[in-house]
Amino acid sequence: MDNQRKPRLIPNRFTAAIGVILTGYVTALSVRSAFWQTPHRFHWILQVDHLLPPSAVVAANVALYVCILWECIVLPKALQGRERVLVAAWVPAFVLGLIQGLVSASFATAIQYVRAASMMVGFVAAVVILVEGPRSDIAASDAVVPP
Repeated sequence: MDNQRKPRLIPNRFTAAIGVILTGYVTALSVRSAFWQTPHRFHWILQVDHLLPPSAVVAANVALYVCILWECIVLPKALQGRERVLVAAWVPAFVLGLIQGLVSASFATAIQYVRAASMMVGFVAAVVILVEGPRSDIAASDAVVPP
């Protein structure tokens, strides 16, 4: 029997409610931007052009993109159940948001629809987690009896 506990992203109803609020907010913004198009423009995450030379700005942003993408791969693997679905719904929306400024305007428009759909799935997962309550990894009888 595997006694290793996986980390909990949402341990109680309070954090589940925060997850619903944040996911709902980002979902609303994603749906709004999918149906009310804004001008397509490119921008880095770290906008420090006035502090660093251009090559350092590019290097810092590329390093940040790599770290974020690594977390987007590692975090869903570390979770389980509905939390994994919630994070897996956030990942495409986040990653596509990062690359949206690097692609053509027509492809960026298509990305908006995928991001909105992904966040809708995440919102449903967050609501289900809130309604059903976060699950415990260990049965009540296992928590009472020492090994």
